[in-house]
Amino acid sequence: MKRARVAYSGAIHEAVPHGDALRLADGRIVDQDAVVWLPPFEVGTIIALGLNYADHAKELSFGAQEEPLVFLKGPGSVIGHRGQTRRPSDVKFMHYECELAVVIGKTACKVSRKDAMSHVAGYTVANDYAIRDYLENWYRPNLRVKNRDTCTPIGPWLVDA
Repeated sequence: MKRARVAYSGAIHEAVPHGDALRLADGRIVDQDAVVWLPPFEVGTIIALGLNYADHAKELSFGAQEEPLVFLKGPGSVIGHRGQTRRPSDVKFMHYECELAVVIGKTACKVSRKDAMSHVAGYTVANDYAIRDYLENWYRPNLRVKNRDTCTPIGPWLVDA
């Protein structure tokens, strides 16, 4: 099942597709252009992996990694489908990467590989912007590169695992 979160008529609603429209949880059918799309889930801690596919590492002349490049993003970096990303006035190069976002649906700590998938609630699409003008170290992107307000549009749908 796929579902979204939208703001409509002064409230936040869960919505599902209904032809070219949306059906809100209360049964109302509304046009997709009549809503403000929100992230399809309540955003908490965002753990992101960098240089996690071979073509990108090759593009940047990096060899295979022994450990993943991990960085955090704050909830303020996330906006919903059709949201407006703000480019700082001094920036010339914002690089975008379409990502598959894996949404963890329950608290997890020291989870075994065997049990890992039981913690996945679903999946959505993320557009991860990096402000390359601010990049100082490919292996450790600083907060200004990846953790900017509005620089991670996600959704519109959360698809159940």
